[in-house]
Amino acid sequence: MTRRALSGLVGLLLALGLVAPACSISRGSDVEATSTAEGLLSAALFFTVEDPSARIQDVPASSTERRALHVLSDGCRYDDRGIPRCGALLGAAYGSNTDPLEWERSTLKHPLGVHRTYWAADDVSRAVEVARDDLQHDRLPWISFKLPHDWAQMAAGAGDDWARELASLLAQLDGPVWLAFHHEPEGDPQGSIKDWTAMQARLAPIVRATAPNVAYSIIVTGYHQLYGEPKYSLSSIWPKDTTIDLVGFDVYDKYGVEKNGSRFRTPTAFESAYFSKFRQFALDHDVAWGLAETGQTDLSAGRDPLWVQRTFSSMRRYGGVGFVYFDSTLNSAAPWRLKGEKEQRFAGVLRMTPTL
Repeated sequence: MTRRALSGLVGLLLALGLVAPACSISRGSDVEATSTAEGLLSAALFFTVEDPSARIQDVPASSTERRALHVLSDGCRYDDRGIPRCGALLGAAYGSNTDPLEWERSTLKHPLGVHRTYWAADDVSRAVEVARDDLQHDRLPWISFKLPHDWAQMAAGAGDDWARELASLLAQLDGPVWLAFHHEPEGDPQGSIKDWTAMQARLAPIVRATAPNVAYSIIVTGYHQLYGEPKYSLSSIWPKDTTIDLVGFDVYDKYGVEKNGSRFRTPTAFESAYFSKFRQFALDHDVAWGLAETGQTDLSAGRDPLWVQRTFSSMRRYGGVGFVYFDSTLNSAAPWRLKGEKEQRFAGVLRMTPTL
């Protein structure tokens, strides 16, 4: 069954109310994390409608053997470029490209399913080494690069050799990699968004032809595409006549975020405002989608301690394949960092999710 057909079936079940998209939690008072709610959400994490052929029953314990079979630790198959045919990966961007191994061992007690890192154009060697280390520790690397030239120059071919060299190095790695160039272009002063789209359309075929293990992704905010200026709409920025494997969206729970002297007092409506629309776009364009960045403020975590469980579960049921928590203070508009009870909640969900 194709991704389009399978997601269409899930959508029909959602519409008919035969599958609940997520447990609803009252916002009128502080949310209490009862054992009953946790049990229901834990069960919901793994309840999806999926093609039986997308999962194997006898899953090797060895990650090396799983890699050869292209299956995750839960038996879910993935394609050559690491896109799961069922289920989803949960992970994080950690610190400032900080090695997460000690965090995994001491606190999480489980590897990150996906590890997001960010690089300048001259950081290729370091980025490849970090991706290699991620794969050795059963993490799928999702790496973002800034570019050696501006968008218009890249679209004209100035960066072809740079992109080809990067892709050739990634092709030598023993496992899949997700790659993005210049994430969140909205409002960037370096050029027209049309130049950004043209750049993506030029580089995607180069990367995909050079590195069959690399999924070419584009990453945007999500908000601008759905609620911003028309020039940022998905239909306007989407590269034509080329293949994009994965689209990532950076959507956060803004409850508690302070901006211009005021505070957001309404939690982000992930399902109705974002996931349902992302799912439909992914179906229409035969592309995978995921949350390339997301996070929850400390204030929100105090009211809604089950947010990670519920949001990950919901994303998965709407067809998302990756969920990256932004566990960093870099360029942060709010306290997203995982600490204390918030960190433990994340770790608890992570332990129930697959790795490479």
